[in-house]
Amino acid sequence: MFKFVAMRWIFILMLFSCSTQAQKRITYAVKGNDTLYIDHYEPTTTPNGMSIMFVHGGGFTAGDPKNQRPFAEGMCKKGYNVFVISYRLYLKGGSFGCNTATPVKLKAISTAVEDAADAAKYIITNAATLKVDTSKFFISGSSAGAETILQLLYNPWATTDKARYDYFATPRFKGALVFAGALIDINTLKQDNWVPMLLMHGTKDQLVPYGTASHHYCSANSEGWLMLFGAKTILEQAKTWNKPAVLYTYPGKGHEVANYMFREFDKMDAFMQDVVKGKQIKAEDVIVEEKTK
Repeated sequence: MFKFVAMRWIFILMLFSCSTQAQKRITYAVKGNDTLYIDHYEPTTTPNGMSIMFVHGGGFTAGDPKNQRPFAEGMCKKGYNVFVISYRLYLKGGSFGCNTATPVKLKAISTAVEDAADAAKYIITNAATLKVDTSKFFISGSSAGAETILQLLYNPWATTDKARYDYFATPRFKGALVFAGALIDINTLKQDNWVPMLLMHGTKDQLVPYGTASHHYCSANSEGWLMLFGAKTILEQAKTWNKPAVLYTYPGKGHEVANYMFREFDKMDAFMQDVVKGKQIKAEDVIVEEKTK
């Protein structure tokens, strides 16, 4: 009896350890005093062949890959191979608000984009070792991370850093999952560089605009005025060009939607499954009415 009980507990502990497996940490670059790394989470169920690179938020001042573990583990349970990257926080301990000069803000964004590009190239270059099917490789980000991935996909710095970004002239991502993100230049979005996008945004986001407005809604005469083009504006362009994009709009919600990657696992999974299967995805705005407690 004792042996049976002991074996039962060992089995339970094994299941628990599998469901919360420790990630593998990989260094992808060393830049100055920053050692940049990737936290790799492997599927905890039958692999579905798809991989995701995720970029965390934090206003380019803070944030940590370890805090994205609930997202990674949630997707691993659905068979995904997940990579959460670190990147240089140019404004670490500072502010990304209206009093931070616009050129400094742009430097913070471009620094993150550089690192995201280098991390993605590392993953793709080491695809065989990391069990990545590069034809089913998605990119995702939240808030500052969402701005980072959008700028990597539709890159305003592509011509000024060809050594780094020419690699991405060939499409490297199957699609993008964007949580409360925005573009800094809508003109970088073109018909021939479009990737299928799943966008989630709250209509009352006061940090990253849902449509077209200044970052943090800073006044035009403030030092940190920076125009941004949010999810609604991106979707309108998708409709004009008949490109694949699904926007989940959350009426009355604010920047908290940036954290919805911790809960909308079924929506993310369905989108990526449709993209990989080649299902036709029309530009669509899905209004999600949530009950207030």
